[in-house]
Amino acid sequence: MVQLSSGDKQLEIWLPAEGWKPFLEAFLTEATEYKLRYGGEVIDLRVQGMPLPFHRDGDFLYTTFIAPFQSGSIKVCLNGQERETFIYPDSRKLTEQQFDLMIEEILEESNTCFQLNGLEREVSASGWNRGASWTQWIYIESSFQQLRRIFTRIEKQPFSSLIKLPINQKRERIQRVEQKTLHWLDKSGYGEQPPLHVETAKTFETVDIYENQVLKKQLFDLSTLLRSYMEVERTGVAMTAMKYHSIIRRWLNAPFIHEVSIHQGPYTITQKFRKHPVYRLWYQWFEQLYRHNREGIGFDYPIALKDTFELYEMWCFMKIVGILRELDLVEDIRDLYRTTESGLFLDLSLNKESRIELRGGMSLYFQRTYQYNSGKFHTFTQRMIPDIVLEYGEGIIIFDPKYRVPGNLGTALGEMHKYRDGILHRKTEGRAVREVYILTPTNEDSAESMRYFQDWYHERYKMGAIQMVPGGENERLKDLISKVISEVIYY
Repeated sequence: MVQLSSGDKQLEIWLPAEGWKPFLEAFLTEATEYKLRYGGEVIDLRVQGMPLPFHRDGDFLYTTFIAPFQSGSIKVCLNGQERETFIYPDSRKLTEQQFDLMIEEILEESNTCFQLNGLEREVSASGWNRGASWTQWIYIESSFQQLRRIFTRIEKQPFSSLIKLPINQKRERIQRVEQKTLHWLDKSGYGEQPPLHVETAKTFETVDIYENQVLKKQLFDLSTLLRSYMEVERTGVAMTAMKYHSIIRRWLNAPFIHEVSIHQGPYTITQKFRKHPVYRLWYQWFEQLYRHNREGIGFDYPIALKDTFELYEMWCFMKIVGILRELDLVEDIRDLYRTTESGLFLDLSLNKESRIELRGGMSLYFQRTYQYNSGKFHTFTQRMIPDIVLEYGEGIIIFDPKYRVPGNLGTALGEMHKYRDGILHRKTEGRAVREVYILTPTNEDSAESMRYFQDWYHERYKMGAIQMVPGGENERLKDLISKVISEVIYY
């Protein structure tokens, strides 16, 4: 990083533990909001080319800066002088491998529940699939920009080869006598006087080669696939698919694509696909596109990496479903699925109130809504939508996944009081929520040292935090649910 000049120190950032300090000397963390101030009269601050608007308050100009959701270097231009600083990873953030694991475990549990429920619909559980699916759409949406960059590089410099084609030319225009021309003259019986027009060979450059033919066929296949996503019931997915489809159509109208014939039949991985730095990436993108197993269950949720909190909520819910299934408490899970003309989809989303019927009159909900005119349980203030709700008899237990709060669990638990105080039993008007627990992927060392995770805290206050990490055993949650169930249901 370029060393700071004295003028740069006029731009400062507020850090809770350190107070105001020079902006470019601060340790910045991804996806974090910061307050900046500047001691001069006029400032032009651009982060990654985007200007930040300031407002004056007293002797300083102030603004708010939100660090990107990715770690890495960023360029900062202050009054025309360019600098570079670094955004450090958030230690609370799950890895990409854990992201993939959550998807796999959600689909695995939904597939298990589906098989146990006995619904009369076959579901693809392995192999390649060229139909619409949740995991495939996640892949398309999260990596489409990468495909655009790859195509741009290919369009600038596509593979080409030299070929020789026979042509008829005037003899005076022939600059070099090819062997083919001599053969043609001998075969035609010409002697010392060649004709006015002579058959010869000319070298041409062409892009109509195998790799580009495969590329064109893959674009046609992707265009067809996107049309299926344009017809799904989720408006956001359909609109995004329409945008991607129009981009693919523009690519198919690229000048070099018009010169290429379309490939027919199966693909072969050539040495160019294996070794060329750009064409290899292209082939790998499409290779991955159709490698999404269990396609039959699980569409409807376009979750990019930046929206991992949504996936984490679904994963926590399905893990609780798995625990209840192992306890032999699950009776009816039909509300988890939605059948359409396109197939059978896992239907978890905001305000859907996906419900699982359990033994003993209990129910497990995802995104349960409570408001003033609700039935058995209601609120007397605002509408409330806890993420995961276990309803039994006269009470409620809430599990609230909090993906990014391990460092501020006290505040998060404080917010849970709105559920304990605000959700009432309609007949008795007494508090309905008996217990509230936050589920968080905090690391093990942090959990060990905090009272919110301790058994004594849970037993005494009927609230607290539970560690839920993709890839972990998650035994604490199993023990807690088993204990709760034993207290509220009688076989």
